[in-house]
Amino acid sequence: MSSGRPNAEMPADLVAYLSGGRLVVGATIDEHGEPYTMVMNSALAVDEHTVRFALDHRTHTLTNLRANPHMMLEVIGDGLIYGVRGTASIIREQMDHAPIPSALVELAVEVVKRDLPPGVEVDAPAFRWGAIGQFMTPVEPPMFEELRTYGR
Repeated sequence: MSSGRPNAEMPADLVAYLSGGRLVVGATIDEHGEPYTMVMNSALAVDEHTVRFALDHRTHTLTNLRANPHMMLEVIGDGLIYGVRGTASIIREQMDHAPIPSALVELAVEVVKRDLPPGVEVDAPAFRWGAIGQFMTPVEPPMFEELRTYGR
C-alpha cells in the first residue's frame, strides 16, 4: 500500500502492531459536529477487518459513538503510520475484565490509508503507568484476552 492510497483492510504489519497496549488516537464527532480525539491504549486488531477496544463509560468518545458510530484511528508505530476509518459498534456494555467500568467496542474497518511519507522514519510513542502501574499491570492481560476472544 503506497502512501495515501486507501485499502479496505489492515495490512499485516498494522495487525501485528495492534496487539494491545499501544497508544492510538481515536477521533469521533461530538454533538456539535466537531471532531473529538482521545488517546487509547487498549486497541487490539482481531483480524485485518476488525479492531476492538475498551472505552470507559465516562468518556465523551463513548457518548459520541452512541450518537454517531463513525470513527477514525491514527496509529503511529515503529516504522508505520496508518489512518483506519470505520463504523463502531458497542458489542458489550460491561466488560468483565476492564480495570474500570468499560464497554467493549468493535470497529468494523472500512478504509485504511498509509500516512507515512516515503523516506520518513518514525518511532512508536511510549507510555508508562507510573504510580498506578502496580494496579494496571495485572489487569491488562485479562482485558486484552477478553477483547481478543469475546464472542468466539
